[in-house]
Amino acid sequence: MKKLLILISIISIVFFACKKEDDKNNIITPVVPVKKTYKVTYEIGCTDCQVIYYGDSLETQVVEDHRTSTWTYTFYGRKNQSALLFAYNTSGAPQGVTATIKLNDTLLTTQTNYCPISGYSFVEDTIR
Repeated sequence: MKKLLILISIISIVFFACKKEDDKNNIITPVVPVKKTYKVTYEIGCTDCQVIYYGDSLETQVVEDHRTSTWTYTFYGRKNQSALLFAYNTSGAPQGVTATIKLNDTLLTTQTNYCPISGYSFVEDTIR
């Protein structure tokens, strides 16, 4: 009887030891989906402009006056939304006006217009 108890104990130890080893080798790691971010950056080129743009992922329209070439605006958008930027010369002097949209710091679209009196630039694209 004593031998049978020792044999059962050894079999149990070996069985559970093998079971633990199998569990270590078959660890299931959950796959977490990678959420893609859409960093949208607007830039203008002018000495004095009125700027109209979508300011967030809900496409909220924002208007700002007296902006210069140092103006930039960044927000995080969503896939398939429009990115829109309109810059209008309000300086009273003829000048070229540039409007640029970047997506994740890569140029998405840009436009420069020259008009003798009141130049403007309008760019629009969809986040893909």
